[in-house]
Formats: sequence, C-alpha cells, structure tokens
Amino acid sequence: MAGVRILGSSKVRPRYDDSPPPTSSTRLSFFDTYWIPVQPVKTVLLYPDAAFFPASFDSFKSSLSLILPKFHPLVGDLTYQPATGEVTIVCSDESGVIVTEAESDLDIRCLAGEPTHDMDSFLKLVPNVAHEELPVPILSVQFTRFSSGGVTVGISIHHVAMDATGQWKFINCWAKTCCNGAVPSERRRRKKKKKKNYKQSKLFTKLHTSQYFFPFLPFFPSSHTHPNAPNETLIDAPNLPKIDPYPSPDHKQLIQRSFTVDATTIQLLKQRAMQEKEATHNLSPPTTFEVLGAHIWISIARAMGITSENNKPIFLFSFVDGRPFLPPPMSPAYTGNCLFPFHVASSGTHLMATDGLGRTCERIAETVNTTKDIIKRGSKVNLGFLDGMKVVLVGTNRLEVYGADFGWGKPSLMLHAAMNHDGEVVIFAGKEKGTVQLTVKLNNEAMEKFVHLFQGFKSHL
Repeated sequence: MAGVRILGSSKVRPRYDDSPPPTSSTRLSFFDTYWIPVQPVKTVLLYPDAAFFPASFDSFKSSLSLILPKFHPLVGDLTYQPATGEVTIVCSDESGVIVTEAESDLDIRCLAGEPTHDMDSFLKLVPNVAHEELPVPILSVQFTRFSSGGVTVGISIHHVAMDATGQWKFINCWAKTCCNGAVPSERRRRKKKKKKNYKQSKLFTKLHTSQYFFPFLPFFPSSHTHPNAPNETLIDAPNLPKIDPYPSPDHKQLIQRSFTVDATTIQLLKQRAMQEKEATHNLSPPTTFEVLGAHIWISIARAMGITSENNKPIFLFSFVDGRPFLPPPMSPAYTGNCLFPFHVASSGTHLMATDGLGRTCERIAETVNTTKDIIKRGSKVNLGFLDGMKVVLVGTNRLEVYGADFGWGKPSLMLHAAMNHDGEVVIFAGKEKGTVQLTVKLNNEAMEKFVHLFQGFKSHL
C-alpha cells in the first residue's frame, strides 16, 4: 500500500423513525445559486491519538444516520431540472450519503504537525467528488484509519446547501451524536432577558406547527426577499447541466500553510493599529477580524512585490453573515447560505504607508458596516468588476471548528483541502482559547516572503 487504499463504500440513509420524511425537492434561494459552479468544500479532521476498533466505524455511520434527518438536504443530489431551468436539491426514498472506508500508511502525525501541508496527501483523505456535470451529491464522507494509529474524517459538502456556520453545526452535532450515542437535545436554556422574535419568518412559524420539526432550519424563508437576488439560475451557471470547472491549483507552484496566531500577537497588532489611528482621531478599537484582515492583506501585497509606489487597485474580498441584519432577522438556527460579499479597495501607496495598518483597519471596518446597513435596508450589494490583485479572506475567527469530538478527543488539525486561488486565506478560531488559525495559499516564492513579513512585524514595534 502506498498512500491511501480504498477498502469499500456504503450508503448511509437517514433514520426518520416515526416522523415522515420532508419534501423530496428543495428549491435553492438566491443565496444558494451563487455557489452552483463552486467546487464542494472539503474538510479534513485529523485524530492522531484515536484508537480504532471495528465498532468505531459502525458508530461513525449509525450516528450519521441519526443526525441526517435534522439536516435533510445533505442527503440529496444537486440536480438540474431541464423543464424549468432550475437547479434543486432532490431527495428520494433511496437517497443517502456515500461513506467511504480507507486505510493509509501515511504518517498522520507528520501531516498534523507540519505547518506547510502536503496537499497531494490531504486530497487523498477526502472524497473524490467530481463536479463537472449535474447531478452531484451534496454530502460525501471518507473515514481513513492509519496503520500507525489514528484516523481522519474527510467531509465534502456542496456550498449550495449551507455556509460555514451551517456546516460546522452539522459536523459538531454529528460528532456529539457519535460520542454520546444520541442526538443532542433540542431544548435550550431559557434566558430571562427578552429575545428577538424570530418567529416572524413565515417558514419558521410553519415548521413549528408542522408534523416534522427541524431544530436547525435548512431552508431560506420565503418571507425574506432581497433585491440582490439573481432572477435566473443561469446567471450563475450558464451551461447547465455542465459545470465549467475552476482551474485546479498546481500544488507544485502553490503552497498551502497554516498559522496559529495567539492572543498576545493579536493584542500587539491591535495596539499598533490604535497608535496609527490616533492621527485620525478615530479611537474605536479594531476587531480581531479587522486587524488580522489588514495585516494579512498588507503582508500578502508586500510578498507579491507590491510597493508604496504602486497606485493600481488591490482588493480584499470577503463576506458578511447576514443572519442578524436581514429585515426581519434570521433565526440563529438557520443553517443554509446567508452570506453577503463585500470588497475593500486600496493600493500599495496606502497599504505600505507608515500608518497603513491603522488606516486599513478603518477601511475594512467602514466597508463591513456599510454592507451591514445595505443588508438592513434591503438594498442591492454591487461589487462591480474587480480588476486588480485580490486577497480572498473567507471564514470568521468566531467560528469554532475544534470541538468535533467523535469519541476520540478533539482533532489535532482541521484543514480545508479545496483552496484553489493564489492569495486565498481561510480564518477560523484556533484550538486554544483566544487563538486564531489562518490557512494561506500562495505561490512558492511569495509564501516564503509572507511568512517573514507576517511573523516579523514585532521587530518593528
């Protein structure tokens, strides 16, 4: 055996017990259609200390069967309907999730411990889901056990079904079900303070009065409309049922590396940003997202050769979670897509200025706040054409991804194995409280410079 060997696969069907299964076809909202041509999100969780027993794999599959009814769209296939020109998530009585079992002689501790990732190896630990023509499964899973001990869980979820918030609700609920042998309780502790009335959503009210109740809402309520909605699915995928694939990254040219930023470093960056902002009399402290976004943006621009003489546009592209800002607000239980894109424009002249970190934090904060106001007003988000260098920052430092304990303890490493773009950065909460994990994709030459610039700012304090 060299690398990873597939032992077999099986279909795990949701166990509905006495409750009837929900609708067989789920229409996509305008938040979902944007993601039709995008490759599935591929996540790898590494558990080097996991002790594998035959019963481990059985529990892994049976717990998935128990939790799938709570996240019903994950069972289906993304399917093109030629009669209507729509793309929907279709489920049938035979629908289920393909779970692949594999074994590997790779060194899992080396994979988990090296900051620069061997992406050829990591891609063997996630399901190989082709996405060039519909239909395509929403969810696929691979369970890999290692000859030296330890296991990995590879999960492929198509983004049309849910954003990162929904994905990690699913993964964490599945892990708790596997660990405890039962689906987590739907009851929540009541607080005395007044809560927001999320029941004003028509669909939320309907689900409370229907026979089948979802503790996590996987559909977008029809009561929430927004002018940002495209009128046709074909805007996002014009050649359906074929999907024009994005170019696959050349792993020999692009390097993927993870960094853990501790609380002390974050605080130092905030202090430096505040010192630089004093000249503008703007004393509002930057958030962790703002200061890390600014520092990442400046460091990548420098690593790519941008200087203070460069006045060409340079963009930071990211998303705002619209759940709290929609009129009316979405329930926090909603697990579908609810992301609004935004971009911040700058140039080398501004990014490389002596007060570049402070001013860049301000620019990011202003753009995020403007985007929130646009969402609240129901106005159109217009990105325009981004003709220039782009840094793409996805995820949020508030999203905890290291709590997925399937009974083997918390993962040693969580990694996205489907980052495709030069200048792409994924940000999540780190393993330790107060830390942040960044995973960066850059070309070989730029990565070496980025590491020096990103980690070496303290020498200039």
